[in-house]
Amino acid sequence: MARITLLTVQGTVHNTGGLNWGSNPENHTRPLDAYIPIHIATIRANPGLFPAKTPNQTIKTLTWDDGRVMQVLFEGNQEDSNTGVIYPKQISSTPEKNVLGSYLRSRLGVSPTHRITLADLQLYGRATIDIIQTGPDQYAVDFHP
Repeated sequence: MARITLLTVQGTVHNTGGLNWGSNPENHTRPLDAYIPIHIATIRANPGLFPAKTPNQTIKTLTWDDGRVMQVLFEGNQEDSNTGVIYPKQISSTPEKNVLGSYLRSRLGVSPTHRITLADLQLYGRATIDIIQTGPDQYAVDFHP
């Protein structure tokens, strides 16, 4: 099991990335788009949980602790400076990026257009998710407070 922070490496909520990816008016996102960041430290601490990037991405299935099932991709690129291997940098819902953002806002009890803050996560009771691989391309996620 890996514990993934929903925060930046500095411990803050992303302003126009992460849970608030869709609030950046200068990129290709829509208002509810969101992703879960995957920090390289998490990858190093959990070898094999997040496979190295390959040209052919496969859709993964996340099953949340409340029974919600979501199709996702491990997207983006980040290089492990220790090994030179390229890993994904985020988990995004597919085919629509806003499914994850809408779901997380619902879990947090905020409006669909709300910009998520650290106070929202603190009020909810956590700023992390726990993830475990349950089968090929299948993962279980715990986000209960």
